[in-house]
Amino acid sequence: MSDVYPRTGGCFRRKIDLRTEADGAVVGWLEDDFHHVGLTLEHDGGRISAIRVISERLPFSSCPFAAANLQALVGQRMSTRCTDIGALVQMRQQCTHMFDLAGLAMAHCARNIGHRHYEAVIPDRDIVAWEAGKRRLLGPGKAWLLCNGEEVLHWQLDRRQITGPENWAGQPLVEGFRARTETMSLDEAEAASVLRRAIMVSSGRTLDPDLFTRASERGQSGVCYTFLKENRDAALRMFGSTLNYETTGETMLSRLSERP
Repeated sequence: MSDVYPRTGGCFRRKIDLRTEADGAVVGWLEDDFHHVGLTLEHDGGRISAIRVISERLPFSSCPFAAANLQALVGQRMSTRCTDIGALVQMRQQCTHMFDLAGLAMAHCARNIGHRHYEAVIPDRDIVAWEAGKRRLLGPGKAWLLCNGEEVLHWQLDRRQITGPENWAGQPLVEGFRARTETMSLDEAEAASVLRRAIMVSSGRTLDPDLFTRASERGQSGVCYTFLKENRDAALRMFGSTLNYETTGETMLSRLSERP
């Protein structure tokens, strides 16, 4: 295991755990190399009644403050489709990973699922081109997703497109992806959304995040709460917050037994 960037020969790993408590609330935890957050979502059977967030490890000093914007979910009617959260709160005002976890927790509540555990694994890919904002285009590779220990997706990738298997070949990871998942069953759509996000985050292994003092130096704008124009200059890098789970995920989600 090496801290040399770009990281090669290993993999990015993301775990998400969702469980329904005895009182019906859902506790969700998410962890990968760059993020570790947890939340509790409470409800009255139809609408969200409370949401609480723990920011265990995040890349910038501003990230935990995004949790306040998730309070707009309180009073909203729950949906069985996790991506419907985008109709309830403005995504760009959120921490992307809190936002995704809240959407999964909402759907978990609405569908009355007991326990679900995702693990996404994306082997490292080579940089084939650089774009504005220090964005990297990555070459051929693969990605897979386990749900409760069983593989539910396995994609081949090249740049920002899925190249296999045949039923996914030619599907971009950005354009048209949401429209595609809207036509799928709830379980299939949720799995695809979880793996897609993990793939997008995995590119972080190609660039040392500790090279930057604040978010504004990354050359990105508006992609999430921290990168909003009004926040990015004050968003300081949390040096040393990046971990490397390429060899094992056994120590991930260390606070899994806790309820935020």
